[in-house]
Amino acid sequence: MRPVKPTNEKKPKRMQTVLRESKTIVLMTLMITVEALAVTLLYTPAGVVTGGVTGIAMLITYATNGVIPNWIFVVIANTPLLILAFKYLHIRFTVYTFLMTVLFAAELALFGNLNLPELFDVSEPAWRVVSVIFGAVTMGVSGGMIVRLGGSTGGMDIVSLLLNRKYSISMGTISMSLNIVIALALGVMKALGAGDYRVGVEGAALSFIALFVTTIAFNNVILGINRTKTLFIISDKWEEIAPEVLNKMHRGVTYIPCRGAYTNQEKTLVYILTKTIELGSIRRLVLEKDPKAIISIIDTREVIGKGFSAVN
Repeated sequence: MRPVKPTNEKKPKRMQTVLRESKTIVLMTLMITVEALAVTLLYTPAGVVTGGVTGIAMLITYATNGVIPNWIFVVIANTPLLILAFKYLHIRFTVYTFLMTVLFAAELALFGNLNLPELFDVSEPAWRVVSVIFGAVTMGVSGGMIVRLGGSTGGMDIVSLLLNRKYSISMGTISMSLNIVIALALGVMKALGAGDYRVGVEGAALSFIALFVTTIAFNNVILGINRTKTLFIISDKWEEIAPEVLNKMHRGVTYIPCRGAYTNQEKTLVYILTKTIELGSIRRLVLEKDPKAIISIIDTREVIGKGFSAVN
């Protein structure tokens, strides 16, 4: 009888991991290319800046009339930050950030040297605004996708994470504070260069608009359009409500024992996690069983687990 060779279960798992990570890299590469095109074709012709290290790089390029290309500062500024990231942050995040930073700088250099056609006639004020808003949405969506995939474009993302760990300062506060300074610096530079404060105000205002729109688009991608809701239901008919939610909506239900402060009666609180698109159906099911039910609906930032977000 031939000995049965032990099956190697690690191979399929390793292959799945390789395929998953390869797909992630491909998607990140696509998103970072979109960001580089947005900077080159939408922001630069309109004379505005984005946020973070890239925004500072664009400021330097504008101030030197293109003598110092933006990609050079992106490389110089990110080098020490990536060293810190390798030392203090998660290795997977750092590797992806390193790859995206190198690719972003290379694409900025490539696209900057190509004679690419302008997408909008930015000499017209209306089209200039369109270019800025379109670029802001593009930057926000692509940046959000990269973060959701487990990476970043480097720069202030690394600084924000490090300061957040050490001093518990909000990452949003750090990024927004720097971005405000960058937009104001652009306004001052333009005002001094043109000898007209209105030119500076226009440049700073458009940059603020871009930063605001980018933040909205970024947050919506990170949190998702179909967001998670937490429901707390107080009803005397909880035994009828729970099976309806379980069987018809296929959502888990948790019972939480509680006591009413006014009546001093024992009650059962029904706890449900659901998606926005399912909220109306669950609310209808509850009120059909008990029109007097109290439903508390709370926005939930993130839920990781079966039926919701997967652990990245």
